[in-house]
Amino acid sequence: MPKTVYSLKKKKDTEELHLFEAIPKEDNKCTPKNRSVCNKMSKEESIANIFVCQSEDDARIACATTGRKVCGICVSHLYETY
Repeated sequence: MPKTVYSLKKKKDTEELHLFEAIPKEDNKCTPKNRSVCNKMSKEESIANIFVCQSEDDARIACATTGRKVCGICVSHLYETY
């Protein structure tokens, strides 16, 4: 099973940033799921990508650097320990 990667997208109405799980493809691209990790945003509501196809560790660092604009529920998903 391929390792999950992440994309961070900006929501059209609120400009909040939400994290999407994605499945990597062989061409170094990825296909994000239709709903964000928190289920509060769909792909169709996106107006921009902040980053795409990042590993969990890289996504954690990028979200921490970006700050409070990133959905807290989405970010917490990167810190699960179970």
